[in-house]
Order: sequence, then C-alpha cells, then structure tokens
Amino acid sequence: MAVANVSDTGLGASIGYSSTSFAARIKSFSLGSWTGGKLEDSTLASTTYKEYIPDDLVDPNDIEMEIYFSTSQALPTVNGAAETITLTFPQRTGAGGETASAASLSGTGFFTQVDWPELQIGSIQMATVRMSFDGKTGPTFTLGAAT
Repeated sequence: MAVANVSDTGLGASIGYSSTSFAARIKSFSLGSWTGGKLEDSTLASTTYKEYIPDDLVDPNDIEMEIYFSTSQALPTVNGAAETITLTFPQRTGAGGETASAASLSGTGFFTQVDWPELQIGSIQMATVRMSFDGKTGPTFTLGAAT
C-alpha cells in the first residue's frame, strides 16, 4: 500500500487542560515516546543470547513545552492534581493529505517540572514546562478524520 507524503510542520498545534488556567506563548512541543519494557526469561537451556518477553505495561510519554517566559504570567503548579491534557495537532490541509478534523493526544496527567529561563543580554527569556501522563486514562492518540 502506497503512503502519501503528508508530513507537516507543527504550526497550529495547541494544548488544553481540563481545570488548569495555565496559558503561555508556546514555541515548541516535544512529545517524548511511549516506552515498553522487556523482562528477561532466559533459562539454563538458553544459548548465545538472553531471551525476553514484553513487559506488561507501557511507560507513557511526557510532553515538554518551550514557552516564552513572562514575569506577569503565572506558572503551573508542579505536582498538582491530575487533569485531562489534550494536545491538538495541526489540521492537515492541501492536496492529498487534508483531514476533516485534527489529530490529538489526550490523557490524564499533571505538571512535573518548570525550568526557569536563562537571564542574559541579547536573548529572549525562554522557559520549559513538562507534563507527565499518569497512565490512569490514556494517553490515547486519535487520528484526524479523513475528508
């Protein structure tokens, strides 16, 4: 099956929270990875290589945002209550790859880290905010609906 080249930039991506009012001017998102583990099940009869089976659970990803820092903007509470986090991907437009709706990544989680900006001459203050999915609900990736 042929796959059309419908890659796109991140322009237009956004994030929302079910209860936090945190808002920022976002420069970029880093979505991390879903990581599965492996459990060794080698025996005395194994030869040459250790043997493995898949772990039962997957470690959900963190979302990291690079934001323009402002001293008049409240930062999120680290290790606050879990809430629904929804990252919406840019909706595809244009010939050969358009979608009727945007894809999304959603699940419950909480803010786990705020990295303060560097204060220096000739540089815009940028901060990093990290959220972690808690694995209780999702995360779930939903494809954009086809047109």
